[in-house]
Amino acid sequence: MPKLNTENVLSAVNQQGRSRKRNPQRLYVEYPSKNVISNIEATLLGILYTDGCLSRKSKNAWRFYLSNTSYEIIQIFKNCMIKLFGLNTKRIRISKYVVNGKPFYKAIVDSASSGEFLNSKYGTFRTLAYKSVDGKVIYPSTKLPFNKNSNRKIICKFLKTAFSCDGGINLYVAKSKFGYKFLIRNAYLACKHPQLQIDYHKLLKVLGIKSKIFEKDGKILIQGRNELNKFSKKVGFLKRVKITQNSKFWQGAEKEKVLNLALNSYNNPRKIINLSKFKG
Repeated sequence: MPKLNTENVLSAVNQQGRSRKRNPQRLYVEYPSKNVISNIEATLLGILYTDGCLSRKSKNAWRFYLSNTSYEIIQIFKNCMIKLFGLNTKRIRISKYVVNGKPFYKAIVDSASSGEFLNSKYGTFRTLAYKSVDGKVIYPSTKLPFNKNSNRKIICKFLKTAFSCDGGINLYVAKSKFGYKFLIRNAYLACKHPQLQIDYHKLLKVLGIKSKIFEKDGKILIQGRNELNKFSKKVGFLKRVKITQNSKFWQGAEKEKVLNLALNSYNNPRKIINLSKFKG
């Protein structure tokens, strides 16, 4: 496996200050504001609160790290970093590996100014639990940077990205104890952090979408025709993001297309139940 090398980093701001020439790439930069969250920033936040992270590399340097089985998510992360902070494309280092016979991707960005900006505004996005000295499981103190007064479109963009990264759509056949076949249909977001579970639940409620928190399973579920329909119209999934190898029946299919299939199945459930992939 290739070993990622650390490269010296100069902030986009400092680079601009050292030269009077205009960088054509920066003409399209939607540089972030301390008080306003843009669509691009909301998308980046959706990635960092789920599959990504931000950590100190040294006293004055920060490192963004993202690992994912979806190359589409990697590309979206790359585009966000370029558009939001004006980073040169070479600053986003992407590596591909093979894990259990399947492709696995990593993206690393070293940027002092970008990391400092986001850390001062949101923290480090650490959500994984750790054990204290006495062995107790402790979750980092963190919460989502949105509330009922936040811009609805920005909330939708954030949730769309979060569900695309750590969420998905379930559509499969189950059987009752009497042998009756029926469909399981729900959208879900995997999240074990107790506070973030509540935050996601509240944000969905702001959009008028009912959800349930299953603490033991570490998931927020959206069930039922009406709620799934509202989820599809207001949130949904990012285009071209596919279901990964964790799915027995829908691996490689686009999440958005399977969501549409689940909604259409309410009109003719037998059509889905009789699919060859559910037989055997």
